[in-house]
Amino acid sequence: MIGLELLREIEAFKGLDDNQLVAVQKCTEKIEFQRGDRLFAEGADANHLWIVLDGEVILRYDRSEGRPNSSADPISFISEAELFGWSSFMPPYQYRLSAYCASRRCEVVKIAKDRLAKLFEKDNRIGFVMMSYILRVIGTHFYQFRDEIAKRWGHDIMSGW
Repeated sequence: MIGLELLREIEAFKGLDDNQLVAVQKCTEKIEFQRGDRLFAEGADANHLWIVLDGEVILRYDRSEGRPNSSADPISFISEAELFGWSSFMPPYQYRLSAYCASRRCEVVKIAKDRLAKLFEKDNRIGFVMMSYILRVIGTHFYQFRDEIAKRWGHDIMSGW
């Protein structure tokens, strides 16, 4: 479980009162990883949301034989205070990418999705605040992805001249 003071500082929980934060706190676990450690695997059941406290995490596809792709080809780069693993709230509830510690060490908060979902049912305000934040994260990633595709297409078009 992470400290209440730290929980107050995380953007995903802004707008929750102390009683709500204590309830969320009971769903959390702080974990440390070393460079190259896998947090979760592509295709695994998405049972947790994650937030980076310190360090960096990359999200990427794994090769079919189970070895990771080059760290030079991440799909997404997650740094301090960012939330990831939102597949836990989207059907088919499986991680679409694998997550790896990309820095010397990284410290993350692992949030149990089932326990969090029960909190959402008990206290709609917690659900509203957190799901609003998750939607902002998804939207940001969508726009970043769109911009990256536009850059690559533009580069391909210019290179073809």
